[in-house]
Amino acid sequence: MTKKALTLILSLILLLPILIYFTVWNYYAINIPKWDDHALKAFIQEYAHATDWKSKIAALCRQHNEHRIVLTRLVAWIDYSIFGKLNFKHLMLAGNLLLLGIIPLWHQLLKNNKKPLFALVPIPFIWLSLAFWENMYWGMASIQNFGVVTLSLWTIYLCINPKNGPFILSIFLAGVTVLTSPNGLFVLPIGALLLFLTQNRKRFALWIIVSGAFIFGYFYKYSRPESNPESNASIFQLVKGYMAFLGSFAESIPVLDHFKACLFIGVVLFLVAVSIISTTLFKISRNKYGNKFERYTDLFCLGTILFILGTALVVVYGRAGFGLEGLIDSKYKIYSVLLLIVAYLYVVIPIRGSFLSPYITTIVFLAITFNVFSYHYHLVDAHKLRKMLTTDQFNWTYTDKELKYPTDTSFAAGIVARTPVFYEKLLPLISIADRQNYSGSSRGMVNLYDQTTFKADEKFFTVTNSNFSSQRLQDSGVYILLSSNDRFYIFPAQRTRNKSRKELFLKQYYFAPGFHAEIPYSELNKGTYRVALIRQQGDQTGILFRDKQINVKETQKQKAKVNW
Repeated sequence: MTKKALTLILSLILLLPILIYFTVWNYYAINIPKWDDHALKAFIQEYAHATDWKSKIAALCRQHNEHRIVLTRLVAWIDYSIFGKLNFKHLMLAGNLLLLGIIPLWHQLLKNNKKPLFALVPIPFIWLSLAFWENMYWGMASIQNFGVVTLSLWTIYLCINPKNGPFILSIFLAGVTVLTSPNGLFVLPIGALLLFLTQNRKRFALWIIVSGAFIFGYFYKYSRPESNPESNASIFQLVKGYMAFLGSFAESIPVLDHFKACLFIGVVLFLVAVSIISTTLFKISRNKYGNKFERYTDLFCLGTILFILGTALVVVYGRAGFGLEGLIDSKYKIYSVLLLIVAYLYVVIPIRGSFLSPYITTIVFLAITFNVFSYHYHLVDAHKLRKMLTTDQFNWTYTDKELKYPTDTSFAAGIVARTPVFYEKLLPLISIADRQNYSGSSRGMVNLYDQTTFKADEKFFTVTNSNFSSQRLQDSGVYILLSSNDRFYIFPAQRTRNKSRKELFLKQYYFAPGFHAEIPYSELNKGTYRVALIRQQGDQTGILFRDKQINVKETQKQKAKVNW
């Protein structure tokens, strides 16, 4: 096989995980704001009505919780300017494209160390998967949490480059990184340390001066936000949470106790990281390098590992109050996977001769296996998130029984692009069912209702079913419809993962039988509600009310304290 043909084949293989990733992303992504995304609507309004450049800069740099999210706001404004509306799916796309920036960086590292293109093949399979589902489908978090990682690593890589052009670019990127997410501040001391180790005094002095300016700018008029829940965890528990954070990518591995798997892998990766740091510092102090690229690779990996370990410290300290299980959440997994692909460099770069190809082939097999595990395991999470977003939008959009889209013509109401949602086809069926107790396809609805248990507790209305067996994805499934004299609510019935590995991998049965929903009264207005089940099966819809009712008394609406 010729070299060109081999390069073409390898390039197609490298594109495969990228194609799969964005196909899955597009299948579940939807233009609906999630939580902090709503703050971007206020930013667009403020920025559009700003009368001078100082006001515009203030709008861009305004504190959001403990963050400065200038890059996210800038992308949001560009999207609004180009399309005339803000589309959160575009923001997700921008963030996911930033995630791709790690792949050419790893290609450059491997190429500089004289490794073939084949050595890059495991990276996209490890790096791109549904393990990052929460950031994938969240406009603000996508740009912030993916962007800060890619920008930080490129900043570290460029700041140690011997040429002046890349170094100047790294200073600019450092500023952008700091204004993307708070842990971007880590690039400033890390860059200073790496420049100190290179013994380039002029660059080190310039970096210190610029870093001081960035830090001053970040904390100028900074106010401490409401603190996270105070953690009662012991030192041992914090260490346990720290290790689980570092190994969180292992959650999708098919074992019984996922947290323990993350904990074990985290301990291994931590020991690997300590080994890399100590070895690198020893080699740099003794200058034991055969060529300059070995030194640059070690410096880059040292900086990257310090960035990961530092971020882990901040997250564990700040978020342990939410519980240790939360430290393996999807939004943090990027640091665990990043540590894994740094460790990969230290496996593949030292290998020489005929051993290289078998080693990489084995790692490619493991990377593809991990990729498959991640998509199978986290598909349930993506499905759950989409259903939550669509039903939340229904509940804040339709506040009376007429089910007519609001005719608000204010500037704020027109900021976000309107996107077709599956429930729009349900609106006439909901009205019909409210009058005659059923509508749509009634086949099996009575049996479904009879097999479902409804229970009204002190704070929640719970719905459970252990027999529902549909495996349809995207918007299909069961929803809970509540109808009072004043309005409707829709809540999603959630599915649980299928724990049968045989059914999961061979039959593609992602969901275990049944569904469940826990509806807090705090999300409902006072009133008496009739309860219906909505079953969405592709294009077929069935809605059925029976004799079940719940009575909701006046409840205290819960509102998070924010500074935006």
